[in-house]
Parts: sequence; C-alpha cells; structure tokens
Amino acid sequence: MKTKQAIIIPSLLIMVCTVAFSQKDSSGIYFKASDYIHHKLSLAINCKTQKHKINDEMIFHPKEISVKHNGTAYKYPKDSVYAIKYCDGSIVRIYDNSEYPLINPDEAIMIYKMISGSAGKGGSSTTNYYFSKDANSKLSDLTILNIKKAFPDNHKFHDALDAEFKSNDELAQYDSFHKVYKINRLYSNSISH
Repeated sequence: MKTKQAIIIPSLLIMVCTVAFSQKDSSGIYFKASDYIHHKLSLAINCKTQKHKINDEMIFHPKEISVKHNGTAYKYPKDSVYAIKYCDGSIVRIYDNSEYPLINPDEAIMIYKMISGSAGKGGSSTTNYYFSKDANSKLSDLTILNIKKAFPDNHKFHDALDAEFKSNDELAQYDSFHKVYKINRLYSNSISH
C-alpha cells in the first residue's frame, strides 16, 4: 500500500504542476521565484474574459515593465520582477534586466532560448541556450561543464550527460517519445532509485 502511495502521490503532483504551468487562460507577473513555484500570478487575468497589456520592451525606459490592468497603469523596475506569463502560455524570466524565454516550464531543469540579431533580409540570427537548475537558481550558459557544476555531487547524472551528448549544441534536444527535454529525462533517471 505504501509503495502505491509513493508512486501515485508524486505522479499526481507532476500532473497538477504540468496543468498549472501549461494553462493558456491566464496572464500576469511573478514577482519572486516562490510566486512562480506556487503559481501565484500578480495582476492576473483570465485571458478568455479579460484584457490587459504588459509592455516589457519599453524603448525609453528599458529597465521598466509597465502593465495596464483594470484601467490602471503600473510600472515596475525589471529587477523587481521574476517572470511574466502571457496569454499564449509563454513565460519569460527576467534576469539581470534581460528577458529569457522559458521553453520548458513543466520541467525541473529550466531551459531558456534566446534568439538575437536580425532574421530579416541579409541579417542573421544567433540562438543561445541558458539554464537554471531550478526556479531559485541563477542562469548560466547551457554547457555540459556548467550543468555538471550545477549538480556537483550527482555523478550518475554526469556519466549520463557524457554518454548522451557529444557537444554543447546537443543539450537542448527534445525527447518526443517521453515529451521532455533529454537533459531532464537524464536528470530524472539519475535521481530515481
């Protein structure tokens, strides 16, 4: 009986977290990592019935985020905001006054994808990946060495990384069968008994 509970309770918790982050019917601001972890949106709306505007790329005030909510305008320094959730379900983390789109909000190791440069006529763009070992951690370049440094005592994970990935460019691969980024699948396998 205890074994069944040990399997069922974590499974239910994962399902609840996945549904909470994947919902595309709400938008707002997470002021702290703990707000993000507990799904506590501030200035939140139901996107199906309400509207507001979040402006995080202000030309003349690049270190501010403005929100028009219920007819009232609010301004916050970017460094006071942890993340923004948009009506399309996307989440952008604010870190060092820059914006990092989160590509896997339902997973333990958080991966961020930054595209810079111009993809227009004659221009080229560069894609860089970053990660944080959890919601409370700083962002780092997504490299094999940085991941190992983030999990210094998980040698099983280190070995799995070395066996699976031959270069840093492979770290953002998605496992379509398990519907999870490979790095998180390896991490999950390394901590399960």
